[in-house]
Formats: sequence, C-alpha cells, structure tokens
Amino acid sequence: MLKYEEKLHLDEKYEKLKLKWKTVPIYKWYLIVILLGLISGIRPCAVISGSMEPNLPTWSLCFVDTRASYDNIQTGDIVVYSRRADGLRIIHRVIAIEPEGMITKGDANSVSDGLSVGRDNLYGKSLFHIPYLGYCSKAVKNPISKTIIIACFAVLLLTDVKNSRRKYKDK
Repeated sequence: MLKYEEKLHLDEKYEKLKLKWKTVPIYKWYLIVILLGLISGIRPCAVISGSMEPNLPTWSLCFVDTRASYDNIQTGDIVVYSRRADGLRIIHRVIAIEPEGMITKGDANSVSDGLSVGRDNLYGKSLFHIPYLGYCSKAVKNPISKTIIIACFAVLLLTDVKNSRRKYKDK
C-alpha cells in the first residue's frame, strides 16, 4: 500500500500531466491534423455549388481519400474528379459504371455529367463532410488571408518558444 506522501506525489505528477495536455496550443493540434492528413492521403475539398444539395450543402468541406482505388468505387459513391475541359474539381455521385468509365451526376441536377470519370482524372472518394467549413477554405485562397494566417501562426509559435525558454530558465 502506498504511503500518504507517495500518493500525494503521484497525484501531483498526474495533475501536472493533465495540465500539460490542456495547455497544448490549438495551432499545434491544427498542425498535427494537417500532417496526419498529408500522410494518410486525406485532403479537404470545398463544395462551392448547390449541385449536391441537400446531401452536401454548399460550402461544406468534404474530406476526400485520394488513395481510393478506381476499381473499388461503386455506384452510389460520392467521388471527386478533375473535369477534363478545365481541370476544375467536381464532387458528384457515381450513378453508373461502364467499361469506359463512370457516369456521375449531382444529386440536385436533373441531367448526368455523362461519361466523366476515368482512371486518369479520379481525384478521390468522399469520406465525410462538415457543413459550412468550406467558407474557411474560401478565405484561405485569398493571398491576403493566407499572409495573415501564416503571420498569426508565426507569432503563436514564437510566443510559445519564448514562454518555454522563460519556464526553462525559471527552473
């Protein structure tokens, strides 16, 4: 059985560990999520039109598995592909699979896109989406917004490093 002093010491260590996890800055979590996404092949993709309403609301942020195999795509799956005419990424549902490729259609559209997806232009398969988070991706595409976000991350990082050095000196 632990003595009172030993138990008190363990409780203090546990509380310090809990506090450390609580104080991990949000930008570090953000960077971890981005790195995990890059490693796993999951990429965000904003829905900028109403063609997939109501299943994918406009300005939702879809998370797409870019490592999805063309051969594993089935009718009913939501895929992202690059339109051959202009390279724009389109998020639509597969309604038929032909030997030449896949036929897609937006849920809110009355006409299909025709034979639009082949092995050469499939970007990935939609895994899930978060409504309205696509507005953030819209803001990030603006060069001024990008500069402000990068500057904020730099200030947060420098502040964190400065505070860590101060704590280390105090010990």
